[in-house]
Amino acid sequence: MKQYNVSVMFERNVFLVDIEKEGSWQVLKLNSIKDTKVWEGMDVLIFNTWHWFIHTGNIQPWDFIQDGENTYNDMNRYVAFEQALETWARWVDENIDPSKTKVFFQGISPTHFK
Repeated sequence: MKQYNVSVMFERNVFLVDIEKEGSWQVLKLNSIKDTKVWEGMDVLIFNTWHWFIHTGNIQPWDFIQDGENTYNDMNRYVAFEQALETWARWVDENIDPSKTKVFFQGISPTHFK
C-alpha cells in the first residue's frame, strides 16, 4: 500500500514451532523454532495458532511429537500446545525488542467451534 508506506507480509507457520522431516517421518518439535529471520526486524508481528493442534488421524501433519529428548506417537494436545507456546514466548522474549516491534497473539476464532 504505497499511499500509506506500509508493507504486509504473510508467513504461514501454523504450529509456531518446527515440523521437521526425519527419514520418512514428520516430527513436530515442541522445543524448536528455526527459520525465524523473516520475523526479525518487523514493526508488528501477529501470531495465531491452536486448532491445528487438535487435528488427529489423516489430517494430522506429523507422525511423532518431540518434547525435549522424548519422542511420542501422540500426547495430550493441551500439553503439547502449552509447550509450543512456551517455546514461542521464550523466542519472543529473547529476540524481539518491544520498543521496536509490537507482538500480538490471537487465539482461535470462536467460529471454529460453532
